[in-house]
Amino acid sequence: MATKTHILVIDDDKQTGQGLANQLEEAGYKATTAHSTEKALDKLREARPDAIVLDLNPENGDDEFLNTLRGEGDYASSAPVIVVAPKGGENEAVAAISTGADDFLVKPVRGPELKARVEVAMLKNTAREAPSHAVALRAGPIFLNADRREVYLRFENGEIRPVNLTKREFGLLRAMMSRKNQMMSRRQLVDEAFGEGAPVDPLNLGAYIHRLREKVEPDPSNPRHIVTDRGMGFKIVD
Repeated sequence: MATKTHILVIDDDKQTGQGLANQLEEAGYKATTAHSTEKALDKLREARPDAIVLDLNPENGDDEFLNTLRGEGDYASSAPVIVVAPKGGENEAVAAISTGADDFLVKPVRGPELKARVEVAMLKNTAREAPSHAVALRAGPIFLNADRREVYLRFENGEIRPVNLTKREFGLLRAMMSRKNQMMSRRQLVDEAFGEGAPVDPLNLGAYIHRLREKVEPDPSNPRHIVTDRGMGFKIVD
């Protein structure tokens, strides 16, 4: 049986912390809670989490905790940290990111958005740590997890949403993202996205590209990431 991804939730309010943990468990993660940063360090002695959700409270030493986490001591960890800030606490959340957090949410927190933020933070972390073996691919605001067959799009306001793609759309996007910044001919793209001998005419690839742009480009009428070089093919860029 596959081991579930472990998320550590740090919240000085037991009820709120348990609520966040419940949302994560409903999303398929294993979640444990700590009700102070001191107790969180004890948890880190027992087992290293894959990601951390920190309910922001500067009065409780969150800055010191983040510095410890991103330092070089016994508690050092590269696990992504998602900060949960109270409404009106955006400035503190941004400051936490400069200290070592990876992303932030403003309360009230919705389960699907929390799952998406954790997922994207972990994808980015995987890409940083093991780029040659990463299942996480990124091109601009587009994030793709090949193993889970999931795609997320990050908007300019920081919102992250999952993107529903068909099997062929996913194959096409994965093929281009695997060769980011490289121009691919229509035939090469068909073979890598759908498999050699697939019943797809390379001349009809434009229709697939059009539908894909409608789903992943911030402005499909003016595509910035999936670009075309007439006579050459297609490529994806940041």
